[in-house]
Amino acid sequence: MAAKLYRYEVYHPDYGTTVVEDISPQGATNKAAKVWDAPWREIAGYCRVTKLGTAKRPRCRSCGAEFGEPGDVTAYCPTCLRAQELAARERRMRPRSDRRAGMRE
Repeated sequence: MAAKLYRYEVYHPDYGTTVVEDISPQGATNKAAKVWDAPWREIAGYCRVTKLGTAKRPRCRSCGAEFGEPGDVTAYCPTCLRAQELAARERRMRPRSDRRAGMRE
């Protein structure tokens, strides 16, 4: 089972406040440093991290639909996963001569 994502508000006196999603406060601090384009080592000790709650429901990278439970770490919805698996299976089952012809085109 994948870890749940949570929303964190990260505050730094010089960089201000940003809201990021991660599985831990330490990871949220690291993501905030990347957002601010700041060296993590130098700002981590000065950050104040507040847990806001569970992250939003995930969106499919392919079709953009919301699915699953809030905070799930998943890239594709079940429908798109099935379509990708079917396409991969069809590519593997295609005769070798067809595969070579497709590469020449």
